[in-house]
Amino acid sequence: MPSSRFCNVPEETGVTVIFEQETTLGDYQVLYQKWHTERIAADSFIFFNDDIVEISDRQLEELVRSSPLMQEKTKISLKRSKSFTSINFNMRKV
Repeated sequence: MPSSRFCNVPEETGVTVIFEQETTLGDYQVLYQKWHTERIAADSFIFFNDDIVEISDRQLEELVRSSPLMQEKTKISLKRSKSFTSINFNMRKV
């Protein structure tokens, strides 16, 4: 169960989170999730927007690519909401 910092992460319709853990990525506290839909399985790092105000999308992508959880040559998708930024990676068809 996430701390109060990540308790309001929006849930996506049709997405089942199978694992989540608060951790750090570089100097940032993140919520790591493994999830799936009917067609896709993937991983996500979710950042609190107040922590990454001065970081560009490109810098976030480079940070995620530096993670040992990241598989080589996988695409990344980034989605910003009011309070959080979610970066999906390791996407594969199921």
